[in-house]
Amino acid sequence: MATDEPKNTDDLMSRRLSSGSEPNAAARSGDSASGSHLEDTQAFDPLHDEPEPTREVHPSGASPAAAQTSAKPAMLSDEEWAMLSGTGPAASPAASGSAARTSAPSRSEKSRDVDVPESRGFGVLDVIGTIWITLAMPFVLAALAVRAVASGFFLKFEYFYRPGFPADNYGFTPEDRLHYGSYVVDYLNNLDSSRYLSDVVLPNGVPVFGPEEISHMADVKSLVTLLYLVAIIAAIVGIVFALYLSRRTGPGIRHGIRFGAILTLLAAIAAGVLAFTGWDQFFTGFHALFFEEGTWQFYLDDALIRLFPAEFWMDAGIAVGVIVLLGSLLPLILTFVGARRRRAARSAAA
Repeated sequence: MATDEPKNTDDLMSRRLSSGSEPNAAARSGDSASGSHLEDTQAFDPLHDEPEPTREVHPSGASPAAAQTSAKPAMLSDEEWAMLSGTGPAASPAASGSAARTSAPSRSEKSRDVDVPESRGFGVLDVIGTIWITLAMPFVLAALAVRAVASGFFLKFEYFYRPGFPADNYGFTPEDRLHYGSYVVDYLNNLDSSRYLSDVVLPNGVPVFGPEEISHMADVKSLVTLLYLVAIIAAIVGIVFALYLSRRTGPGIRHGIRFGAILTLLAAIAAGVLAFTGWDQFFTGFHALFFEEGTWQFYLDDALIRLFPAEFWMDAGIAVGVIVLLGSLLPLILTFVGARRRRAARSAAA
């Protein structure tokens, strides 16, 4: 028996290989020589072992092949049968081509995917915003410059570190000047009334400032406060316009900043030329423009003249001019640099 098992196995393998695509032929011939039950075993194929459907012609005249496609095995779903029988959308060349054409973006669609900035134009609000920023810039820079000069730092520089600053002929030391002068600049920047200066007294109890000096400083404070107020309102509204102008389809803020910087530069240059060609005339004309006649002239021994001589006002004018010039030149340069970068980015995107 041990010698016959390999032979039986070889005969079984030979019969299976020689049977080809007709695995049931040996079973129908009734061959029982091998006595093995394995030769009659065949894997179940739902597509081949399922009974063939009855072929019939439909009333509409459809071909038998088309009618056969409607008869599917019960164990397959509609989608699976459609894919196997070749009637699904995946097997249709026209549908495949249509899907390919739908999924593949066209060249024009690809070009639209590039983030190219839209065309920008000026509307009514754009023009108003640009004009507002242009006119606001000189006031904002002037307010910043005045605030920088009306400070204890500038006083200390003038009284202690400015070469050639004249000494007081009536006894004020640099420390006395810094002490009493700080009351003046503090009064210009706080919300106190004129009594703030009235309470400033010398060690012997004598008031430092007379009534005419206090009245003039009240006028100066009103002018400085007005400048601060205009600058604050101009800056707030300018920021709102800047946000509006900076929208995607807006023209941007570079035009307003550029025109404002140019306007500020022209005004500063004109004032500087007038001041350097004739300081006395410029100083007198400035006070005559903003103050009433006879309210701003004082004696040499008055506290305001002793604390703030002519050299102090000359230095203050120079400091204001330098701050305004730097504050307008830097944004002006940045507008040209930014415009060049935007043009390069727009060309690269296009």
